[in-house]
Amino acid sequence: MSAAPIELPSLGDTTSGIVSPQQEYELGQTYLKYLRSRTPTISDAETKDYLERLTYRLAEHSGIHDHRLSTMIIDSSALNAFAAPGGIIGVNTGLFFNANNEAQFAAVMAHELAHLSQRHYARNVEEAQRKSIPTAAAIIASVVLMATAGSDAGVAALSSTIAGIQSSSLRFSRQFEREADNLGIITLSRAGFDPNAMPEIFEEMNRSSRYQSRPPEFLLTHPVTDNRIADSRARAAQMPSGGTKGSVDYQLVRMRLFALSAENPAAFAKQLQNELQDGYTSAPDVTRYGLALASYLSKDYATAEKALNTLLEKHPNNLYMIMAKARLESAQGKHKEALARIDRALKVYLDNYPLMFTKAELQTESKDFTGARDTLQALSRSRPDDPDIWYYLAEAQGQAGDILGLHQSRAEFFFLSGNLDDAIKHLQYAKKLAGNNYALTARIEKKLSDVYAYRNKLKNN
Repeated sequence: MSAAPIELPSLGDTTSGIVSPQQEYELGQTYLKYLRSRTPTISDAETKDYLERLTYRLAEHSGIHDHRLSTMIIDSSALNAFAAPGGIIGVNTGLFFNANNEAQFAAVMAHELAHLSQRHYARNVEEAQRKSIPTAAAIIASVVLMATAGSDAGVAALSSTIAGIQSSSLRFSRQFEREADNLGIITLSRAGFDPNAMPEIFEEMNRSSRYQSRPPEFLLTHPVTDNRIADSRARAAQMPSGGTKGSVDYQLVRMRLFALSAENPAAFAKQLQNELQDGYTSAPDVTRYGLALASYLSKDYATAEKALNTLLEKHPNNLYMIMAKARLESAQGKHKEALARIDRALKVYLDNYPLMFTKAELQTESKDFTGARDTLQALSRSRPDDPDIWYYLAEAQGQAGDILGLHQSRAEFFFLSGNLDDAIKHLQYAKKLAGNNYALTARIEKKLSDVYAYRNKLKNN
């Protein structure tokens, strides 16, 4: 999909030098649409759900007052995470690949949440305005752009943008990094994680960068020095002991991403099989789960079934394993068994997002397109700001013959993905199809009016 460019709104009244929280939120939502339109993202429901749950767990202890948070997972192996104004938290899949345990992953997230809680971006803008630097908005735009997979443009933009900024402004930025480290460690500890994970992940990044011609993306925007590592280790030592290194959920999601991103799933399955046979794994259940996924992806259903049966005997209530087993059953043509397995889990975990999404997938595979549409419509009500849900709902509506609904859902998808022109086109198609249904026509006209107003606001800012 190619998206029409989005104009970025201004950052408040330059005469007052104040960026309000609401202005930050609106800016963040615009950047989110901008990134979605230009950046490959992960739509996997299990991974997205995990990141959302961890983010809100940390946010409870972070000092953030505005809990309107939005997360996104960028499909890039580069090690990176970022926070953008207005509660936007993004991570690359590379952070999962490089953080060996959940505490290390959470440490990076806690650091980014600290940037948000202290409103560092707004403070940067106000500092730039105070010094009559006219490119304050461009500074933030460049930082956010650097989070994307193709970040060279962001680095170049940032370099040219800050070329005229005095060294005092750079010291101001380093002050923010120290502040985010200190507050992030406190958040990490209060959320029940080992605070030593912060210096650990910084050290890991530094080690890995020594063997690369280009440092990890994270280090470009968050330079880590030996002094900074020492400071974070001293700060962590002041925290209460007893924090955990993390849950098995993180390890399962991490393994899931390894399997889904494997260029050769069969070869990856063979590697994991050898690790299990030779005893080279410290987490055999996680390795076996990866074996099941990689075998399923390479259509070796016998190996996948054997691995999942072993896992479910030990962990009968684990949702990751339940969903994997249901997908396997569906691939084997056992559609009734697969749906029954998911429905049993939904009786315990009511309206669970990954379970509901898996159910829609299984309904589609069994050619129950009306059922898939209904399941995804329920999800669209609980997750109205999730473009992935609207994308798959439009597909299900098309397969079910609901062309009017298809155009409405595509309009929602394009709006959330930053393509306002296509959103308007699909709303206009939907309005024609609504015919004499005046109530529906009124709703579509209201949505059209809202999209036009949003586009005009961007242009006028």
